[in-house]
Amino acid sequence: MANGTVLSRVGWFSMMIVVGGLLASCDGTVRQIGKSTESAPVVKTEGREKHADHTYGFTVKYYPKEYVLLTDDPHQATTQPPAVQRVHFQRKDIAAGQVAGYEPPGLTVSVFERSPERLLHEWLDSAGLLPPGSEISPVRLTGVKEGLRVTLRQQPEPNEFVYLETDQYVYGLVPYGAKGGKMLRSFRLLPDSSRAHMRH
Repeated sequence: MANGTVLSRVGWFSMMIVVGGLLASCDGTVRQIGKSTESAPVVKTEGREKHADHTYGFTVKYYPKEYVLLTDDPHQATTQPPAVQRVHFQRKDIAAGQVAGYEPPGLTVSVFERSPERLLHEWLDSAGLLPPGSEISPVRLTGVKEGLRVTLRQQPEPNEFVYLETDQYVYGLVPYGAKGGKMLRSFRLLPDSSRAHMRH
C-alpha cells in the first residue's frame, strides 16, 4: 500500500476506533444469526478458528487461520462511549508489522453496556454514532432486541456499522473487506445460560 494511502486512512480509521462503531459489509450479514453451543474459547479446524467470549456472551464461529485475535487493554480504552470489551481479528502479517495500527482489522467486535432508558437509535445518536448522512436500516437477529445497520456512503471502507442490542449489552461489529464480511456473518450470541452468572 502506498504511503499516501496509508496516511490518508489513519485519521479516519482512528476516529472510527474512538467512536467504537460496528460495521456490516453485506446485506445478509447478520440476518441469519442462530444460537451457538460452542464451549471452547478457541477451536482450530481445517484452516479456520472459532472464538467464544463467555463473559460477554458472543462467538465468532469463523475466522481465517492467517488472522490473529487481538484484545484491547480495558485500562487503555479510548472509545466514546467506553467499551467494556473490544477484540480485533487482524491478519498476522499486518499485526506483526509497522502499520498494524493503521490498517483496519478484518473484524472488530466492541461490547458496550446497554442504556435501558433509551432506545437503540437514541443511544447511538447521543453517543455521536449517527453522523450526518447516516443511512439507517433494521437488522433482525436471533436473541437481539433491536438491530440497526448504519451506512456512511460518503466515507471509504469501513463505512457500514451494525449495532445489536440485548438486555445487557450493545454489540458492535466492524468488518473490513470480503473476509471481514464472512467473519461478521459467523457472529452469534451465546445462549443466555452461558452468561447467566453475570447477572447474579
